[in-house]
Amino acid sequence: MASVVVTVGMGRWPFDRLVRAAALLGAEHDVFVQTGTSTVPTPGCDHEPWVAPDELRRRMMEADVVITHAGNTVRWLQRRGRVPIAVAREAARGEMGNDHQVTYLREEERRGRVLAVWDVRDLARTVACHVELSAAMADRPVPDVVDPEALREQLDSLAAADAAIGPFHRHPTRRYDFAWRRLAGRVGQHLDVGCNTGEFLGALAATTRLEPVGVDSNDEVLAEARTAGLSVVRTDRWGRLPFADGTFASATVLDVLEHVPDELELLHEIRRVLRPGGLLLATVPGAHGLSFLDPDNVKLRFPRVHSVVYRARFGSDRYRERFVDLDDGYRGDLAVERDDHTNFDPGEFLALLDKGGFTPLERSGANLMWRLWHPLSLLGGERLRRAADRMTLADGRLFSSANLFVVAGAR
Repeated sequence: MASVVVTVGMGRWPFDRLVRAAALLGAEHDVFVQTGTSTVPTPGCDHEPWVAPDELRRRMMEADVVITHAGNTVRWLQRRGRVPIAVAREAARGEMGNDHQVTYLREEERRGRVLAVWDVRDLARTVACHVELSAAMADRPVPDVVDPEALREQLDSLAAADAAIGPFHRHPTRRYDFAWRRLAGRVGQHLDVGCNTGEFLGALAATTRLEPVGVDSNDEVLAEARTAGLSVVRTDRWGRLPFADGTFASATVLDVLEHVPDELELLHEIRRVLRPGGLLLATVPGAHGLSFLDPDNVKLRFPRVHSVVYRARFGSDRYRERFVDLDDGYRGDLAVERDDHTNFDPGEFLALLDKGGFTPLERSGANLMWRLWHPLSLLGGERLRRAADRMTLADGRLFSSANLFVVAGAR
């Protein structure tokens, strides 16, 4: 039996994949896990979310085996004569904002003193062979201290390259950029729930290795998506998606839950059609100081004002089709069962995901003041819309309160 210390770092990103795998080692070894922001259970081993640096260093130096994410701990251990086991955080799994740990660990595996584990199912075998594998690396040199100026130039280069990647880099709807970046490296079948005309779906089809399928209940938008050559399916009931259990490896539901008749029912359905461990990317409006300006609630709070403004801009026939004739079950784009275009409290939304069968892995967001000029993009002409989009893009890069973005794993 070996003494094993596992550390996932002190950052805000959960590393549930490593924590789960480390917990399984407790059946054979004396294991301590520093879990960070992860909330997955760790039966059979000692664990703490945060450990003082001096205490963690002491634990690592006294352990037979140290398992760490591919961060600064790798080099710290190498310089003290240790050969760590390292697992890289991956952006596509919602474990990091980018893949710099993957790049770093690949290079270290090629020439450094580290045991890289790319599939956590191999962790137990690597621990069992640690002494033998470490001995084979004893003569490998540890790099000198990095030149700060060279490091700065390399990081600036990586940041510039990362910022330029993606079809939604300059799109005012920040949720698309958020979701695309976390899906870009993944493979398998993907479901976009509430795909609308297919803007996001089309980008996935064109720029990733995913096999994307969209689902929506609106015939008008589905016809446009089909004209673009996208794979889309109609649903009559959001509480029963037309797919078999475990069909998809990942799913997106981007600003959709606040529109459907029952958001928890839809989450249960998404969980059903996802494979265990599948990834869900969900975005919703967030509750904050300017939520009262939500234009989607004008039709509910001030129906007469909304009627006058909408008819003046789009005509009486269009108003009647969208807000008077409710045979499709929707008042505009809001289910008739709803009396509010919900702006979700962050804690309540995470709890909702948990009830739906998902474990939240990452939370972020975008925007703050965009509600102030959002009506311009809805009611104004093309020139005003472009101006509003530019302000929304800037607002989304500066602030993170008006929209909630969450990555979650299917249990």
